[in-house]
Amino acid sequence: MSDFALISQAIPQVFTLYNMLLIFGGLVLGMVIGCVPGLSVTLGIILMLPLTYTFDDPASAIILLLAVYVGGMYGGSISAITLNTPGTNSAIATTFDGYPLAKKGKVKKALDTSLFASVFGGLFSAVLLLLCASLITKLVANFTSVEYFSLGIMGISLIAGVSGSSLPKSLISGMIGLLMACIGMDAVTGVTRFSFGSATLKYGIDMLPAMIALIALTQVVQKLRDFKVSGGKLDDARKIDKQGITKKETISILPACLRSSAIASVLGAMPGVGGGVAQFLCYNEVRRTSKHPEEFGKGCLEGIAAAESSNNAVVGSAMIPLLTLGIPGDGVTALLLGAFVLHGIQPGPTMFTKQGVMAYTIIIGCLVANVLLAPLGLGMTRIVAKIVQVRYTYLAPVIIMFCFAGAFAATGNTKELIICAGILIFSYTLTVLDIDNTPLLLGMILEDIMEQNFVTASMSYDRNYSIFITRPISCVILIVTVVLLVSMIRVNRRIAKLNAKQEAEMAAEHAKMENA
Repeated sequence: MSDFALISQAIPQVFTLYNMLLIFGGLVLGMVIGCVPGLSVTLGIILMLPLTYTFDDPASAIILLLAVYVGGMYGGSISAITLNTPGTNSAIATTFDGYPLAKKGKVKKALDTSLFASVFGGLFSAVLLLLCASLITKLVANFTSVEYFSLGIMGISLIAGVSGSSLPKSLISGMIGLLMACIGMDAVTGVTRFSFGSATLKYGIDMLPAMIALIALTQVVQKLRDFKVSGGKLDDARKIDKQGITKKETISILPACLRSSAIASVLGAMPGVGGGVAQFLCYNEVRRTSKHPEEFGKGCLEGIAAAESSNNAVVGSAMIPLLTLGIPGDGVTALLLGAFVLHGIQPGPTMFTKQGVMAYTIIIGCLVANVLLAPLGLGMTRIVAKIVQVRYTYLAPVIIMFCFAGAFAATGNTKELIICAGILIFSYTLTVLDIDNTPLLLGMILEDIMEQNFVTASMSYDRNYSIFITRPISCVILIVTVVLLVSMIRVNRRIAKLNAKQEAEMAAEHAKMENA
């Protein structure tokens, strides 16, 4: 069946009242969760995942989670602008110019710029996903278990290479994730591994409780700690004025939006990059090419546009490797990969041949979510911004309750609560040691893919392990993995220099104000 025929069948499935309500609700929830510091997009997806178990159509479940993703990426800019506290990691660069502009009494202008740039970047990458996904799938249709194992290596190594401030610590985290996924009965031999005689660990660790503990509960505990240390300063919200962005200003930021969206779409399609990296690179590139670079960091609209269009452009492009190769593009799509698996969807080259209508239903749903973000953002931003006034000590217990309820709902077994609590303690210990748990989560997700394909390749080629290098496509993938890993290390160093420079400039500005 042609791509056009698949798309024509997918469109009516997206534009049902049920799916449109799901997109609307997902966007609102995403905006709220993204707005509140500490409630990340990943948390929103994890909280919604157990609720999708009752959905008859798996595509509707994924569409809902994508709507939360889209809304959350924009929602993070609200607190970044009003409180100088990014609601998500991908909104850090938004604070550089968003908060200074808010301090000038132009909160509405900053929020309007953020919304326009977010919609622009999201639509740019969603259209790119629609046009390129099937083409990429056809290119990798002849992949064997050898190539899939190499892709697994690419996915985990790149995530480890860009997560956290230390590459060795990130690699350790990824290896721990691989070992944790090995707990339980081996799917090939039936041998029980790493259970230490415990009946609780005999059948392994279910993915959903692990995701809840590693991402959601760990963030809640961290935020409660930070909230107590800071003396509860998160309820210092600003009033939103009525002076929005003008048409002339909108036109002036279009080049910044286009440049950032293009760069971020390329970066987002590379497994392991994500919005956290893209925002800094795009912000720096737009500042470098701007006619007024001296205005950046002081409330420049181009700076807000660069940051927001870049992190939203990553949403669609990060889905490209997930749908076409079966490997996640960033931490959030790593969770989405888990959601795909839980709903019986196998992303990868065969998805567009065996589940083509579902694939395009998900892609078009992502496109529609970005379109609806514009009117919804205009109508809901002022209301959502009030959420940041709620004390986090009131929000945290509710979040924790939903998290453990979601862990229990995974299998209906109380052992999942024990595993969830145990992983939470272990995950928080890693954060105290400054070890990022994102590579750990990805290691758990990719271990099954890597192990099964490694065993299959070994048996098919009579334990000739050189096949991973001698097969051209596999060799190219491994070479690209090394090249991208090295480049990401250099990118991390560049970002570190940018952060150091930005902190030095802020310190100098602060000292200047004190002297004055």
